[in-house]
Amino acid sequence: MAQETAPLLQTGELDRSERHTSCAVIAERWWVLTLCCLMAFIQGGIWNTWGPIAPTVAPVYNMSSSEIALLANWGPICYFIFVIPSSWMLDVAGLRFAMIITMLLVFAGSGIRLFDVHKPSSARYFFHAGQFLNGLAGPVAMSASPVVSATFFDVHHRTTATSILAMSPSAGVAAAFLIGPLLIRDHGDNRAQVGHREDELFLYMLGCTVMAGIVLLSVLIYFPKRPRFAPSVSAATQREPIWTGFKHLIQHKSFWLCGLSYGVMTGVYSGWGAFLAPNIEGFMDNKRAQNLASWLGFWATIAGCLGGIASGFVSDMLGGRMKVIILILCIFSAGFFLSFALTCAGLIPFSDYVLFATCIAGGVVLNGTKPLFYEVAVEATYPVAEGSTTCLLTTMNNLGCLIFLFLPNVQLLKKYPSWANWSLTAACVFGFLSLIPFKERYKRQSVDLGHPNNQKPLN
Repeated sequence: MAQETAPLLQTGELDRSERHTSCAVIAERWWVLTLCCLMAFIQGGIWNTWGPIAPTVAPVYNMSSSEIALLANWGPICYFIFVIPSSWMLDVAGLRFAMIITMLLVFAGSGIRLFDVHKPSSARYFFHAGQFLNGLAGPVAMSASPVVSATFFDVHHRTTATSILAMSPSAGVAAAFLIGPLLIRDHGDNRAQVGHREDELFLYMLGCTVMAGIVLLSVLIYFPKRPRFAPSVSAATQREPIWTGFKHLIQHKSFWLCGLSYGVMTGVYSGWGAFLAPNIEGFMDNKRAQNLASWLGFWATIAGCLGGIASGFVSDMLGGRMKVIILILCIFSAGFFLSFALTCAGLIPFSDYVLFATCIAGGVVLNGTKPLFYEVAVEATYPVAEGSTTCLLTTMNNLGCLIFLFLPNVQLLKKYPSWANWSLTAACVFGFLSLIPFKERYKRQSVDLGHPNNQKPLN
């Protein structure tokens, strides 16, 4: 096991020219951040196309619930396929190349779904192909935030920038929950009425394709590989080669403590949303439960995005101390989701207000940990490249989610849908406990703040 008290790598040393680099940030950083946010937003929305509209489109295309689940599962499946190439693109090829490839995948994935929409027998194959291509864009969409913030933002605003971009995929998921059911309605079962649903689905997916095309064109027109001036000393510091970086990550004990905490807690939370409806069906009819679960998921996700951005801003204001913030958020997450579990178990009087309050509050504080996990892991493992660290970290999230989604196949658990609530509460407690021995170090920040030429933003 590598000694964590010593620098991980020799590459983090500044050369003579870098020691005399004047650091500044440029206004174009907001253009870059906006395009990256739109990329992640669209990718997340396309990934979540089918779940919210399944009741209306599944009968048209004769898709079973397992096939609807597969359309969503292409996301984590493709993540494992493309995570290493994505890490290489972010750390070696550069952000411009990574954005072009990612937006090409998103654009092609959305566009291919338009083929044969009015031919249910063949359209399903194009739907799967589209979700597969969009899934390949997932690693960059989920992992680009620390790379963008480190490349274009100064030390005083890095965590805020990371938070904004890290929450964008979730915002896209939430938008799909709202827009899909509003655009695609159940008109009836005769052929003419089914045709209306096919037309609405076509327009919905066409809108996604047009948005992706606009972002792709914008990236091609102007998206710099790096800024004209380094925003910080660490941004001008050479990172370790990708394979050496992965080797040191594997040997780094603190990284795995951080990754285990993040992967279990956020991975279980990602899969838990699928169990909202079964959890509350015991208190109301199925149709109302489905509707209430959709709104719970939507508002919890939206509030969680705001919570994530707020936590990043607070961390920047405090100049670090991310471990303490994460631990506090873990405690509150466990408390809110415990209250939700007790309500669904009938141990607390049931009401819609209690469900909304606990679910939304839990989403706020748990999502607030995500960008902080990214930044604290990057700081601890510096000078390992940000893309390598975050790609491996987010892989743990996808692994945790896949394991959680497999558990409903266990026969014993099928009889007790409330197990998902208790699992989420336990995951928050586990996240808290596993992070306690994590040794918080701000290696990158110390390089930036200790350098005489490091400056605050110029604009």
